[in-house]
Amino acid sequence: MTRNVIVVLIGFMAIGSWTAYANAADEDMRADLDRAQAEIQQLRQELTELKNNAPWRYNTEMKDLVKELPVAAKDEAGGSLMLPAGWRIQPYGYFKFDMIYDDSAVNGANGDYIVSVKPENSTTRADDSFSFTARQTRLGAKVFAPNIGDLKTMGRVEIDFYNPVTSSTNENKSTPQMRHAYGQLSGPDWSLLFGQTSDIISPLVPSTLNYTVGWFGGNIGYRHPQLRFTKWWDCPNNSRFQIETALSRDLNNDYDSGGVDDGQDSSAPTVLGRVSYATPMNGKKCVIGASGHFGNEEIDWDYVGDDDNVHTWSVNADVVVPVCEKVELKGEVFWAENCNSYFGGIGQGVNTTTQDEIETIGAWAQVGYKPCEDWALNTGGGFDDPIDSDLNDGNKSLNYFIFTNANYLFSKYLSTGIEFTYWRTDYKNSNDGDDFRVQHSWILKF
Repeated sequence: MTRNVIVVLIGFMAIGSWTAYANAADEDMRADLDRAQAEIQQLRQELTELKNNAPWRYNTEMKDLVKELPVAAKDEAGGSLMLPAGWRIQPYGYFKFDMIYDDSAVNGANGDYIVSVKPENSTTRADDSFSFTARQTRLGAKVFAPNIGDLKTMGRVEIDFYNPVTSSTNENKSTPQMRHAYGQLSGPDWSLLFGQTSDIISPLVPSTLNYTVGWFGGNIGYRHPQLRFTKWWDCPNNSRFQIETALSRDLNNDYDSGGVDDGQDSSAPTVLGRVSYATPMNGKKCVIGASGHFGNEEIDWDYVGDDDNVHTWSVNADVVVPVCEKVELKGEVFWAENCNSYFGGIGQGVNTTTQDEIETIGAWAQVGYKPCEDWALNTGGGFDDPIDSDLNDGNKSLNYFIFTNANYLFSKYLSTGIEFTYWRTDYKNSNDGDDFRVQHSWILKF
């Protein structure tokens, strides 16, 4: 019996131990379950926070990334397209439509623009015309390459549709012409330009609706292939002193019919230079500049390789004066010889009879008035006056124009304007010509 009692006691002890163990295990399982539920709740909360904060984190990371990218200048950034490997392209240009009435026969793209008036004789007197054209439409792009250390690199190309091979018979099939095509390397206070662009000399233009902006009428300077170096110094009061110099190809006539442009036939390039000083005035820049060029052209009058040289040179001054916030004066004056490549001398450079250069003087001036954001008004004029003794009978001896225009700006992209111009061209010992011109234009910029 004692044995049975011992067995029963051992059994109760085993059952009690197992019950205690089970209760302890159950408590451990409940604790593990509570911890798991707490972790799941924490994970759910973190997931919710992650969803809510993900856009903010993305935008912040993107903003930090953008801050690390090179900052573009204002004229580089507007409307630019992002390209791979640090390249950027900025397209620009405008679409322009012109309606033009001339009361006399004019010289210049069959009346699409004007550079002089034909002499009034029995065949041209009162030969009025009406022209419609979109040929001044201009398309261009600036291309910005990755920086080379601290040096900025960029290029530019621009065309319009005033190629001289286009005649009146294919006005609606005009061919493009290259205006600008160059690359440029810029440092903190200097730049090097290589390619074709506007000349250094006489850099200003009057604000005309007429395409040729006073060429042959007192405004000289065009576009030539060139290698240009520019250096500037910042002065007190946000002023700047600048020096520009360039080697250029003089594009001229083939007077000797040798099959080679006489400017290209020269053994030396044309040298151009300009100095200028700009200082703030009435919230804008007052600029005073002086410029000039010198070069040779080889004209083989007697035989190929004759090596007869004629000179081409000019001395010029330009000025921009902001009289007040709404009024601005600007203009240029020049004295030159054999300057037809730069649209001086009314397009006359060398007298093929005397084999001498044609000397000329000229100037233009303009007043610009902007009474409000919506309107821009301009009026001015200019003249080109070759020396009569350098001319033959029948050559153009004086060319001048007076203009006024009004432009309404619907926005910074769209504008329309009307321009009234009087042109007069005198001929040495021959009939003169004058023209009253009305031009209406629409321009959409991008």
